Amino acid sequence: MEVTTTHPSAATGHTRARRRRTPAPVVAALVLAGCPVLAGCSVVAAPDSAPVTGVPSSPHAELGYVACPTAVTPIELGSHTAEAAIPLPVRGTPPLGSFAITTAPDGRTAYVATQTTTTGAAAADVVIPVDLATQRAGRPIVVPGHGATHAVVVMHDGHTVLVASGTTIVPVDPATRAVGTPLDLGPGRTVSGMALSPTTSTLYALVPSGVVPVDTATARAGALIPTGLSVSSVTSPHGVVVSADGATVYVVGQGGTDFGGRLVPIHAATGAVGAATGFDQFGIADPAAVAITADGSTVLVADSADNWVVPVPVASLATASDPVRLPTGRTAAAAGTDHPSDIVVGPGTTGAFVVAGLDTVLPYAPATRTFGRAIRVCGGASSMAVTAG
Repeated sequence: MEVTTTHPSAATGHTRARRRRTPAPVVAALVLAGCPVLAGCSVVAAPDSAPVTGVPSSPHAELGYVACPTAVTPIELGSHTAEAAIPLPVRGTPPLGSFAITTAPDGRTAYVATQTTTTGAAAADVVIPVDLATQRAGRPIVVPGHGATHAVVVMHDGHTVLVASGTTIVPVDPATRAVGTPLDLGPGRTVSGMALSPTTSTLYALVPSGVVPVDTATARAGALIPTGLSVSSVTSPHGVVVSADGATVYVVGQGGTDFGGRLVPIHAATGAVGAATGFDQFGIADPAAVAITADGSTVLVADSADNWVVPVPVASLATASDPVRLPTGRTAAAAGTDHPSDIVVGPGTTGAFVVAGLDTVLPYAPATRTFGRAIRVCGGASSMAVTAG
């Protein structure tokens, strides 16, 4: 499979009436051609592609999007206000956690990886484009495989979406709805999370016991980087994250002789695994997701067993700060479980956001180590993405 690109061209865009700023939209074309074998075939436009510059800011600046089994809830990050849910064109109910969401670099589209069923047919893995200007979901694009759909990312150029389906990573061109040849990581390596390097074309796939680096320019998977960590029992697409400079990959999970919660750093250039940060002193831990604060100074780990967020200073990675427990009572989840399943950091000073409970998101201010009032979202929420400010 080869992928080529053309330069962006102008097209007409629309925003909701409440959004007064309408930047000029950018549209790009991507052409996929057949390839008999995966080796040597490219899933992106060029090797070591860097983030695109000069892309107009999103008409939905500082918004977050929470994925649920059958809907997506937009959240205004600055005001902590949920907007009307966007229905997803899916049949049946995907297994809890078997869906993930990401946004394109220009903030105009979100992509939901999930499962749907048709009358008399088995469940199919799909990726659903969501137009964030019109707040409408498009037709699902079926991807090969019937495994879990725990992760989805968009390449830097915004032209290719990579969807995890079981042990495979599937490239999709949303403009043409063309699906490329899947990259299979091998037996037992179900992809539970993916993180794209901000500075290169390397994708890091989170699998049981380690991370697989994938060169998306050549569609080749590298050797497993063993971390000794199991994937969290609470399925989350964000158990792996890459620092803004691309130098360090952070992974969370359970490991060690006591099977306790761990944060493990990986040196991106060499694949060397650093010393793990343990959370045993805080009790039984099951880290579900990890994020990095906007200033890059702190790694935030959301734990689904003890229901806390633990800050880990990058400057002294071996020493975790005391955990900040999720609130209870009125500010906590009104229904369902309080166990965190995801954590993301918003642009600018909007802070972090924890998907906690089956229908709530909790704002978290890293500077003051405090939570805001819970934001009610669609039911069954487990994944969140934000747009750039």
